[in-house]
Amino acid sequence: MNGSEVDERLESIRDAKRAPGTSAKEILSEEKFKSIWLEVHYMEGFPPSASALSNLEDWILKHTNKSQGLELTLKEIPAAGQDNYSVTEVREIEDQNRTAYNFGNKLGMYILILDGYYEKDTDTQASLGFAYRNTSIALMGKRVDERSGGFAKPDLETLETTVLEHEFGHLMGLVNLGASMVNEHEDDDNSGHCDNGECLMYWAVESSYIYNHFGGEVPKLGANCLADLKAAGGK
Repeated sequence: MNGSEVDERLESIRDAKRAPGTSAKEILSEEKFKSIWLEVHYMEGFPPSASALSNLEDWILKHTNKSQGLELTLKEIPAAGQDNYSVTEVREIEDQNRTAYNFGNKLGMYILILDGYYEKDTDTQASLGFAYRNTSIALMGKRVDERSGGFAKPDLETLETTVLEHEFGHLMGLVNLGASMVNEHEDDDNSGHCDNGECLMYWAVESSYIYNHFGGEVPKLGANCLADLKAAGGK
């Protein structure tokens, strides 16, 4: 790399360490970036289903204006072997492994699939995934495996698809995280989530309550969330 390329790389790395929602317009519109490079890293033993990744790719392209499309790369990384992970630890793992950063008119985004649980899980509520930076989300692979495929539980593809799309919704600025609300619809009791119980951005989607609430269907974005995306540059 020459000096200007190094500077661009360092700036892109810094830009990828902001809060979820701050890149909403960059993700949704084509003003700055015409394509997305989505890098997916999974810890050994927890590969995502191919169909869930395909569903996610279709969903992203459905709601964003990216004339040059989306490139997805998939890679296994060593299992860290921890029972629980903090947000700080997840960020450190990303910093050690991520290569997809902004370059030219391509927007870098990142998914990390872990082999353990979220450290803030309780006996009554468990996280299936979370957005932790402006272009980064984590999927708790072990928890997702446990919560899928059994009696009265969604299949793995459905659960992975639902959680991934929900967390990407947060990166796109939903709800009130960077995409301004056209109509007031943020849940008073669960900030950052939609008050429509049938919407993809309802709070239960990213928790262990999901299969009690939605059954075996991948929920869709409600009218208010769709309006927010369009107003922020999406479709």
